[in-house]
Amino acid sequence: MSLLFSQVELSTDTESVDFLMGGIPREEDDLKNWMAYEHFVEAVDDDTEICVHAEAYLYGGGETVEASPEEVAYMYSRIQNDSDFLNTRCDNIEDVDFAFLITPDEENSYDFMEL
Repeated sequence: MSLLFSQVELSTDTESVDFLMGGIPREEDDLKNWMAYEHFVEAVDDDTEICVHAEAYLYGGGETVEASPEEVAYMYSRIQNDSDFLNTRCDNIEDVDFAFLITPDEENSYDFMEL
C-alpha cells in the first residue's frame, strides 16, 4: 500500500502555516476539516486571498490510498525524527498551487470564492 499525502503551505501577505494532510489539495474544499487550515482561516478578519502551495508525496509501494489523519500523524513523526525523510523515503509526485478569497462575515462564518 502506498500512502498519498501532501506537505501544504497556506499564506497571506502577512502570515503562513505549514502542515501535512492526506491526499492532494486542488481546491479550498479539500483543505476543510484539517485543523491547521481551520485555525488559519479563523484568524482572518478581512477579505483575504489565501495562497496554497502543496507538494504531494507517496510513501510505500503498491496500491495508492489517501493517508488517514492517523497515517498523516505517523508521517509527521517520521519527519520530526529524520529531517531528510521526505527526500530519502518518499516520492514527490506533484506540486500544486492555487489561491482563493476568504470573506469573513459578521457572524464569523466564511464565504469562499475560488480565484
